[in-house]
Parts: sequence; structure tokens; C-alpha cells
Amino acid sequence: MFAAALLSAANASAQCTGDGVQLYPAPGGIVPTNMRILLEGVGTAKSPVLGLVGKPLKLVSTDHEVKLKVTKGWESSLGRATVILKLAEPMQPDKRYFLNLQEVLPNIALLNGQVGAQPSWLSGKGPDAKAPKWVKRPAVSEGFVRRSPQGIARFVKLNLALREESPAFLVVKLSPRRLGISPQQYLLPVQGNTAYLGHEACGGAFSLEDGRSYRARIEAFDAAGNLAPSTPPVDFEAPSAQGP
Repeated sequence: MFAAALLSAANASAQCTGDGVQLYPAPGGIVPTNMRILLEGVGTAKSPVLGLVGKPLKLVSTDHEVKLKVTKGWESSLGRATVILKLAEPMQPDKRYFLNLQEVLPNIALLNGQVGAQPSWLSGKGPDAKAPKWVKRPAVSEGFVRRSPQGIARFVKLNLALREESPAFLVVKLSPRRLGISPQQYLLPVQGNTAYLGHEACGGAFSLEDGRSYRARIEAFDAAGNLAPSTPPVDFEAPSAQGP
């Protein structure tokens, strides 16, 4: 069983995100011309984001537009949902493309972008056709529990390494090591060589029960949707809120 560990990165993961949307890859970066955009709705923004499925969106540069098809991605029972925005054609190289979210999600906060600015990305030199390669397969290094007036945050830290230039993401199918309980499946962004699996005090991606044993089946993909080779499942015990 993992001891509670209060690390600076873990503390940041434990804080409540608040209501709004997050975009992956994060706005402002350089992306392959064939990227996919992952749009996550958190809290009260979950339902409006799910409501975008099937609706037309577009990326716009000074002299080029790219239509986006919105498809369903993943949904968490803890107040989150992610949809996938697929490009109808590649972006042109070396151009800045803007996404007008306020047109379809008025008055909803962007949680990982510049306040008051339209989210945008700079297209790179071309498409990304290479799948990520595992350098270090995922493994749980530690777990932590943090109490606050809002409740209990509980996470495990996944250490991993991928050979990949664009941002990488995980889709985790999490099953309790006990029959009769449905698995959870959701998205985790990779931050450096780390991903945090669990929940904040007021919501999150995955529900973890105190001390329960789990098996995580993990898929990794890059910003263009290229899948990494399959990797063995990861078994772990959720950290316990019970002190020693």
C-alpha cells in the first residue's frame, strides 16, 4: 500500500480544477498539421461539451479554414467529458490557427489558455505519421491522499517515457480487481514523463476507493492520434486515507 506523499506536482494535481473547458494539445504550442484537438468539459461545462457532438466547428487562419468534425471521446462519472475534434483536411504549414470557442460555448471559461484570448496553435512543417515508441513502460511509483475542506483527493503517480515530439496522452481502462464492478475509461494527459490517475476532492477523471486493488490497461497516442505499441497492464492499490 502506498504512503501518502505531498509533493509539489501532486499538490497541484489535487487542487480542484473548477468549471470550464480544457484543450489538448494546450493552446499556444507548435503542432503537427494533422493534429486532433481534445476538448474536455469540467463540472458544469461537461454537458455543453457533450452537446457539441455532430456540430460543425472550424479552425481559422488569415487565409485558410479547416472544418472540424466533433465526435464523442470519453466520459467520467466524476463530472468530466472529452470530445475529439477531427480535422477534415491538414492545416497549412507555418500558420497560426484560431478556434472560436465562444461562438459555440459562450461564457464558458478556458482553464488552460490565456484569459480573454481565442485559443490558437502554430502549425508545424508537416504531418506526424510516426507512432510513439515506449522508452519506459508505465509503472506506478507512488500514491498520495490529501484532505481539504472540500473532501479527499486521491491519486497514483504513473512514471513513463515515450519517444515522441508532439504532446502525448493516455487512455486508461481501470478495473477493480473484484468481479461485478464496471470499468472506468478516461483520458490522461502526459506531463513530462508523468501522468496522475485519480480524482480531486470535487471531481476528476477516475474514482479510486480507499485501499482497493486495481488493474489499469493503458493506451498511449500522440497529438495526431498515432497509437503507441500495446503495453502490459499495471496493477496497483489505491492509497489509503487511514493514517499509520
